[in-house]
Amino acid sequence: MNPSLEKFINDQLSVWQEAAENYRSLKSVRTRNLQVGGLGVMVQHNPCRVVSTEARLDSEYVSRRPCFLCPENRPKEQMDTPFRGRKGRDYRVTLNPYPIFPSHLVISSVTHTPQSIWHRFQDALSFVAANPGTVCFYNGPHSGASAPDHMHFQACPGGLMPLQIEADRVLDTDASEAVHLADVKEAELYHLKEYTTGIFLLRAATSKSLTKLFYRLLDCAPVREGESEPRLNFISWIRNGEYRAAVIFREKHRPHHFGEAGKKHLSLSPGCADMAGVFVIPSAADFDRIDAELLSEVVAEVSMKPEDEAVLVKRLTRRQQSLEVGILTADKIVFEIISDGAGPQTAEYREGKISYCGALYDELLFEAKTESTMFSESSFILYGVTIGVGFHWERKFTQKFAGSLKIIVDGKKLTAVNIVGLEDYLLSVISSEMKPSASLEFLKAHAVISRSWVMSQIEARRSRRATAAVAPEPENLPSLVTKLDSRFHREAGSRDDTAGIEVVRWFDHDDHTLFDVCADDHCQRYQGMTMVRGDKVRKAIDQTWGLVLTWEGKICDARFSKCCGGMSETFPTCWEDTDHPYLRSLPDTPDHDPSAPVFCDTADNEVLSQVLNDYDLETGDFFSWKTEYSEAELSALIARRSGIDFGPVRELIPLERGGSGRISRLKIVGERASAVVGKELMIRRWLSDSHLKSSAFDVRKDADGNFILEGRGWGHGVGLCQIGAAVMAHKGYTFGQILSHYYPSSELSEISVIDVNH
Repeated sequence: MNPSLEKFINDQLSVWQEAAENYRSLKSVRTRNLQVGGLGVMVQHNPCRVVSTEARLDSEYVSRRPCFLCPENRPKEQMDTPFRGRKGRDYRVTLNPYPIFPSHLVISSVTHTPQSIWHRFQDALSFVAANPGTVCFYNGPHSGASAPDHMHFQACPGGLMPLQIEADRVLDTDASEAVHLADVKEAELYHLKEYTTGIFLLRAATSKSLTKLFYRLLDCAPVREGESEPRLNFISWIRNGEYRAAVIFREKHRPHHFGEAGKKHLSLSPGCADMAGVFVIPSAADFDRIDAELLSEVVAEVSMKPEDEAVLVKRLTRRQQSLEVGILTADKIVFEIISDGAGPQTAEYREGKISYCGALYDELLFEAKTESTMFSESSFILYGVTIGVGFHWERKFTQKFAGSLKIIVDGKKLTAVNIVGLEDYLLSVISSEMKPSASLEFLKAHAVISRSWVMSQIEARRSRRATAAVAPEPENLPSLVTKLDSRFHREAGSRDDTAGIEVVRWFDHDDHTLFDVCADDHCQRYQGMTMVRGDKVRKAIDQTWGLVLTWEGKICDARFSKCCGGMSETFPTCWEDTDHPYLRSLPDTPDHDPSAPVFCDTADNEVLSQVLNDYDLETGDFFSWKTEYSEAELSALIARRSGIDFGPVRELIPLERGGSGRISRLKIVGERASAVVGKELMIRRWLSDSHLKSSAFDVRKDADGNFILEGRGWGHGVGLCQIGAAVMAHKGYTFGQILSHYYPSSELSEISVIDVNH
């Protein structure tokens, strides 16, 4: 211990009689050694601790009573000495007048602020670094703190807590009682398998590394509704220059025995010191009756539940797929790396290279490690990112992203690519696709299908690479930018060479050759960490982590759209002529009963406002809609969008429809030319300045010759209908039932990572 702190303790005891008497009494308290879960612990009969053990901790009482850690409410004899933690956080160090240990200290925040370990853990490490040979320990606000309204640590000499002694033995000898779970730079995390549930050991070369690992551990731990942190205690110390900590997760503060009346009452209120192996009992009768069996029962009751421990370990050891997302393509990209503090920087395209900071590069990579187990923080910013490209809601935003930033040459432009963990990606996708206030079951369903779609594309890429490795390159390969099947037919007597054109084109994941998926609606709407709000989306992804839909062992290509219009569509209507048995054309009704009410036919603003972002709510006619064009308007529109001069358009003739009524081939008849266009997205593009809501429409002409398109749904209608699924969740369907409804015959499987090189 620091000599100045030893002097402070001696000076305090010389002037404070009550404290001096309690410290003298501590030397003669009765103790007994017991075994709990293989750990030798000590029970201490300490009458002066009755004030803390029996303290009322209900919020109403705590809010009314004076805070005994604030100077104005302390005994006049009690002195303090200052201690400064990280980033100027100031504390007062006082002597605990009711000691469990010799030199028992309290390190309380100068400001009266609630007990919370967030942003404070490194202060505990700073204290043990400044005072060699000490242990700093912490009681969470619901795990033993008798002053949950005032932030504080406690400290004592090292080597007095059985858990610390055992932790040093295990860490020094790599004993089998500890299982290695995870590590970050210069830090390791172990799960202690003896004594009780929920105990984890940490070691690190630096306080910064230990702090990062500590908060990673806390991020994986469950937090009760209405509470600010997991229920926990911890002890921290330094051994041979290495920072160490033992974290003890809790189910509750006090056992049921504490609440019993009369002789059944047990004056044992386990805080950190108790859970670290020094159990304090102020009642002589209770000290006499406590034995290993009763103490083991108490420890088991207040420790973390085994099922919660299993979830925590799973979170710590699970993995997530790495994904490359194309965000922005432009001549110039303005970005900012948050950690370097350099502010906005610019990369520009120049003669086939990337011009950056006065030099030319083939590629730029700014790496940031994405934790595999939980969600990452923002690491960089991109300025001027366009969302909704080509749609009516198109606009530019400044966006923040987790993961790494890669800038590559893409033709005669640059493309910014975000290398990010799949679950972090989904956190943004789900927040971007709909409001995070949507029901949890709907968000869980969407997390599964969004994950399935991305992983199916990665799996398909692996298959294409394997095929490319053994097969010769075919001639006349369709464009990688779009799949295009253009057939030109010259008919005798046609007005010009454009008569009889058939253009069938669809857009899919294969469009992207330089990254896995794009960030816009063409793939899945991804806006980085900018759109991430609330805990519900995190909970949805966490609870479905790694879950995908499969059919006969293969990951499903799980498509989705805003509104199917009452009937889902098949895959070949919109993309290549490949049938997927789990993507059928079925009524969007309970049990697919054609006579039952349609899920997605709703005007319930409570449901719609939960699902749709504000700019989606600008479009109100989701289920059924009508668009009118004069002949001149339609002719000019089609000529502009197709690049073909049809002359005055006379007819729109649906040639092929899918099961939902979506047109996959549409004949356009004009005075100068005729053409057949497909598939559904090309039809929607040709018939609107952005995108027609869907190709599920009927065409008629009124008496004035105007074209009237009366349609249903918004989007391609394949797979999950977002509005229908939201209504199902609102009605109480589970995420599994929702998925079975939209992807019949599929199964839920857990696949966290695909080996794309296998």
